[in-house]
Amino acid sequence: MAKAKNNDNGKLEKLALIADAVQETFTGKMTVIFELEEKEYKDMISHFREIDRHFKHFSVDISGTEFHFILNEPEKS
Repeated sequence: MAKAKNNDNGKLEKLALIADAVQETFTGKMTVIFELEEKEYKDMISHFREIDRHFKHFSVDISGTEFHFILNEPEKS
């Protein structure tokens, strides 16, 4: 699990709310996947330390819900 740089972050708070909502709705293991364009992906990865910035995906566990972030790269022709 990645560690957050700071606790005062709106996006991380929203992810925690998502985690709470899915856990209240369903039982079992929760996994949420985001496929993001480069700008959003870089913005999201910047909120965490100890993640290799060259990876094209990373995962974090927030309150028992696994969040996967995938860099959506343009298809090569």
